[in-house]
Amino acid sequence: MTKFLTPAEAAEALRIFKTRIALEGGFRDAERVIPVFAEDYDPEDHLAAIKLTFRPQDILTHRDILGAVLGLGLERSVIGDIVIGEGAAWLVCLARISDFIVENLTQAGKVGLWAGRIPLSSLPEASKTLREQRGTVASLRLDAILAEAFRCSRGIAEELLAQGLVQLRHEECRKGDAKVREGDIVSVRGKGRVKLLQAGEASRKGRVWITIGHYV
Repeated sequence: MTKFLTPAEAAEALRIFKTRIALEGGFRDAERVIPVFAEDYDPEDHLAAIKLTFRPQDILTHRDILGAVLGLGLERSVIGDIVIGEGAAWLVCLARISDFIVENLTQAGKVGLWAGRIPLSSLPEASKTLREQRGTVASLRLDAILAEAFRCSRGIAEELLAQGLVQLRHEECRKGDAKVREGDIVSVRGKGRVKLLQAGEASRKGRVWITIGHYV
């Protein structure tokens, strides 16, 4: 049965099947995708996009929306990416469950939601909703990026790594000296995830200017 693959599963599928499959997530650079084996296919046959609107003064996170969806009794594997905006959120799901979500997803916590299906072409790109943070690091080591992104000490960053709470490029990483490259996603269980958007030239003091995008 078709399900959404995690980024690690998608990479493994491409390694095994190579050009025999396409990976579709509803929009460009989607993290969660489904494998499609047919050469001639319409993404709308497999996937659906749902827009959720709520009052602009209410603040909802990715976790809030995902929790509300899973609270309907659905499995994580039938839900793709979730994009959060101001007063709205968008989610991708398997087409066969879209009507169920539209009819039943009426709130996230105490926040009321209004759901409606939209064309996949109307989905915003997740990268456009990132909250940017500028700063400097001594190097592009993972522990340094963690400390800067999550505003913690290097000691705390090392503890997060040792506890197995950190993923780099969607795989668990415990090495503080692992190199982080532009475009890499770093996530910490329970704290969130960020993307290294840009790494510039070193400053006069030898520190590297970076731009980090926080997934909200």
